[in-house]
Amino acid sequence: MQELRLLAYSSGNFAKNLVFSSADLTFLFILTELVGLSAGHAASIMLAALLGDLVFDFAVAKIVIALRRHGKGYRWLLVMAAPPCGLAFAFVYSMPAHALLGTWLLVAALAIFRGAYAIVDVPHNAMMSSLTTDSGSRGRVSGYRRFFSTCASFVIALVLTPAVQKAAQGHAYTALSHIGIAAGLTFTIVIILGALLSRSTVEGMSRLEVRGDGIKLPFANPSILAMTLLGILTGLAVPAFERTLLYLGTYVLKSPDLVPNLLIVLSVGQFAGVFLWTMSTRWVGNPDLLAIGHGLCALSLALVYAALNSSTMLYVCVLLLGVAQTCVFMLPWAILADIVDLIDWKIGRRYEAGLFAFFLVVVKVSGAASSSLTGFILEWAGYVTGGQQTPLVQHAMLAFGIGLPLSGSLLAMIVSMKLPLDHRRHARIVHALGRREQGRLNQSAQVPSLSPG
Repeated sequence: MQELRLLAYSSGNFAKNLVFSSADLTFLFILTELVGLSAGHAASIMLAALLGDLVFDFAVAKIVIALRRHGKGYRWLLVMAAPPCGLAFAFVYSMPAHALLGTWLLVAALAIFRGAYAIVDVPHNAMMSSLTTDSGSRGRVSGYRRFFSTCASFVIALVLTPAVQKAAQGHAYTALSHIGIAAGLTFTIVIILGALLSRSTVEGMSRLEVRGDGIKLPFANPSILAMTLLGILTGLAVPAFERTLLYLGTYVLKSPDLVPNLLIVLSVGQFAGVFLWTMSTRWVGNPDLLAIGHGLCALSLALVYAALNSSTMLYVCVLLLGVAQTCVFMLPWAILADIVDLIDWKIGRRYEAGLFAFFLVVVKVSGAASSSLTGFILEWAGYVTGGQQTPLVQHAMLAFGIGLPLSGSLLAMIVSMKLPLDHRRHARIVHALGRREQGRLNQSAQVPSLSPG
């Protein structure tokens, strides 16, 4: 029964990845190819989304903490926030069909979507710390989450990415609108059902657990500094290959039809990686396993670059990249939950929603910065929408699509090896926290005796 609850919780990643990754992978392309904005103009809109994320996630974290102190858990907020987020996503992808393409309207629509998404994303991720206190089990939950995220990636590769390409090539805006509406509805249903079915995993919340939460984190702590750098690399560098793939396929490989196939192969590799890395969490500590995954990711990207002139070898290398990416995307969340315990043990405050919200801000702002930077560099290099690109533009696409994630993974591998947590040490920390919690409960249960006169 416990595994079913963990799976119900993890299914939320299907819904989240379906809408957020769709927007992350295609929105810049939509702005340049469908709306006809210059790369610099489109990048400015993505930069506005970056600034919005700075506000949204921290504001939501404060709301989550306040609600939990009044007895409203993560599940309640997920059920309330899912419908507005699904509606906002459907609206964004329906805008071209209704000729709603004004710059400020686009900015507002993107901001509303990302704000609504934050209200779902922060509590859903923070809930991981409440599911289990075992480091290995958290690695397993991260594997389940990645499995559902990969299922969503399949849908994006098979349905949404081709729809965006058809809309760009043949003005099939109505079909894109229908797909956006279907995705928004699916998101809403999956989030609500997952929250309701995982209800018992978040009950019995301790007031002591909520009391120390907050968004003013102890940034001098080395573990938080390491996770900050990992968050930057996870958002800025690691997904750059997928973000640039529509441009690479169209203007470097000269084969737009290859893009959906490569995304499918990448998803197949991620599926295989789910089983490989999830089983490995039983024996290898999460930080060490993350370092191995980043090393494999860097190697895979080097092989992708070497195989650009061979479609067959390119498929093989992208498959290997998918296996590596599974580890890179799934394990930071398990490590983050362990660090919540580590900080609690060291300073006596449990930064649960606060730490997860901060990490989300770092990842999402870094991702938005990556998209914006891509647009600005393409503009500088002389990118022409739908036209023949110069070698400088092609080299810029390769630098961002392959060079950036490769160097980012090499740096992340070094950072991961510095994290001081393995399964054995984390188990000792959890045991010490349990003894301290029991001592507090015993102390609060004591009633002072009244001596006569």
